[in-house]
Amino acid sequence: MEGHHIIPVSELEEDSKTKVEDIILVCANCHRMLQRKRPWLSKEQLKDILQSNS
Repeated sequence: MEGHHIIPVSELEEDSKTKVEDIILVCANCHRMLQRKRPWLSKEQLKDILQSNS
């Protein structure tokens, strides 16, 4: 499992702190899919893609 920041770290304010709610746990493959292009896919968008391809 890998932790995926919902908001890219590069877009966070300098002094902001990451909360548990700001991270989702995903497998390595899904993590790569989420970050494949900007803007990142949301977890809901990735779920829809996976369900439509099954």
